[in-house]
Amino acid sequence: MSPHLADIIIAIHRFVLYPEETWFCLATFLSAVGVFQWGSILHLKLVQWHRPKKAPDEESTSSPTRPPKRFSLARLPLAAVNIYRVVAFRWTLEFGPYAIKMAEVFVTIAYVALLLTWTFINTTDLEGIKFDINYWSNRAGMLAASQFPLVTALGTKNNIVSLVTGITYEKLNYVHRVTARSCFGLLLIHAGSEVHRNNHFQVFLQETWLRLGVTALVALGILCVVSLRVIRTEAYELFFYTHFLAVLIVLSGAYFHTKAIHGSVWIWPSFVVWALDRCIRLVRLVVSNHLYFGFTRRSGSLHATTELLCEDFVRVRLRRPPHFHWSPGQSAYLIMPSVSTLPFEAHPFSISSIDSSLFH
Repeated sequence: MSPHLADIIIAIHRFVLYPEETWFCLATFLSAVGVFQWGSILHLKLVQWHRPKKAPDEESTSSPTRPPKRFSLARLPLAAVNIYRVVAFRWTLEFGPYAIKMAEVFVTIAYVALLLTWTFINTTDLEGIKFDINYWSNRAGMLAASQFPLVTALGTKNNIVSLVTGITYEKLNYVHRVTARSCFGLLLIHAGSEVHRNNHFQVFLQETWLRLGVTALVALGILCVVSLRVIRTEAYELFFYTHFLAVLIVLSGAYFHTKAIHGSVWIWPSFVVWALDRCIRLVRLVVSNHLYFGFTRRSGSLHATTELLCEDFVRVRLRRPPHFHWSPGQSAYLIMPSVSTLPFEAHPFSISSIDSSLFH
């Protein structure tokens, strides 16, 4: 067997294997975060359960001051956790008017390092040439394609990442943008290397699968631009509709572009994740608004009044449905079909009252 043919066989093997290993690393990390998160919740519940309850008269007569506790090695893990939380979530890096938490910095660096490592690792051919383009060119594209289900899941409100880690959708949205832009970077590496190593690239450009790949890459690039914070803040409607259309183009183009090399196995789960999220949101919408849809005798009772307090501040008042509960700091997405441009257009509103039913 010639060295060139052996290099091709090795490159194909790693081309298939390394996306799976990347997912193994991500799954391990997410599982560790999930164990830590749910372990902390379980520990808190156990402490509250084992804590002795005081009688009312004992609470009134107890001294308000507590004696100082001695140093205990058993409290070191809790101290380490508190230090981590302070560094990760309170320390920030500021870039002009924008600031990102250290936890976000760590996730960004770690994720980019993971993708680049698995892209360029073991790329020395049998003749000793390091970073052989035949090893990492297609691998970069397949690694990016393998991340599409994760990118899609992080962009949905009902996703398994939130379920496992306990991190809310709003906080995961930053990671969603990081993963998408990282995939775009890998695809640029893939596309640029393919143009460089193929002298007859323009001839291949006549093929439908290649045109669809280029179209998907351009759509993803546009999506990365319109998702910048300054554009999302100043022209959210533009971002919203462009995002929906561009995602459809990216996933469809990527599916047919990778189908010939069996890479579409990484693409079609993205459609499943998106469809599942939409189904769950539709069910929650109907269940949460069953009074509005007329499933009970109390239909039509979800009336609201609006008041414009200033140019950028609207107050909405409505009677709380019996099944609706919330926690401090939460917001609610409200749909107003009579005034919305689209029938299911939702806008976030901060909740300025206390759910008194939680304290009964």
